[in-house]
Amino acid sequence: MSDAFGRGLARADSWLGRVESRLNLLAGLLIFALMLLGVAQIVLRTVFRSPIFGYIDIVEVSMVGFAVLAIAFVQRVGGHVRMELVVARFRGRTLWIAEAVGTALAMFIVAVLIPYSWRHFERAFEFGDSTIDIEIVTWPAKLLVPVALAMLLARLALQMAGYLRLAARPESAPVAVPLLKDAEQTAAEEIGQAREAGR
Repeated sequence: MSDAFGRGLARADSWLGRVESRLNLLAGLLIFALMLLGVAQIVLRTVFRSPIFGYIDIVEVSMVGFAVLAIAFVQRVGGHVRMELVVARFRGRTLWIAEAVGTALAMFIVAVLIPYSWRHFERAFEFGDSTIDIEIVTWPAKLLVPVALAMLLARLALQMAGYLRLAARPESAPVAVPLLKDAEQTAAEEIGQAREAGR
C-alpha cells in the first residue's frame, strides 16, 4: 500500500473529525442547556411553587441528542469503554488484525441498527408522534439516531481502512486509528490535564 493511501486517510480523518467535533460541541451545548433548565425547574418548583410545564417531555426529547451525537467523536479518540485484556497484549501486525476484526464486527452491528432506527423515525414522522404532556413532536430527536449511527459507521469504515493499512505495512505510522494507552500513559495524561487546569 502506497504512502499516498496514508495521506488520503489523513485527509479523510481530518474532514470527518471536524464534523464529529461540531456534533460533539452540539451535544455538549445540549447538556449545558439541560443543566440550566434543571436549575430553573428546581428554583421555580421550590421557591415559586410553579414548575416548568412539560419539563419531563423536554428532558426526554433532548436526552437523545447528547446520548448519540458524540458517539463518532468518542470512537475517534478511543474514549469508548472496551475490554483490552487480550488486545493490549498484541503487538505489530497481530494487533492491527485483531483491531480490524473488532472494527468489522462493530460495523456489522451499526449497519444493522441504522435501517431499524430509520424506520423508527419514519413511523414517528408519518403518525405525528409526540410527547404526552406538551406534545413535542419526537421525529427530529428520532432522526438524530440514524444520522449519528451513519457518522459512526463512516468513522468505523475509516478506522478499518487504517487498520488494514497497518496490517499490510506494520512499519507505517498509524493514521485514522485510535492508539491503545496503558494505565501509566492514561494516568500521566490525566495528571498533565489536572496541572494545566490548575494554572
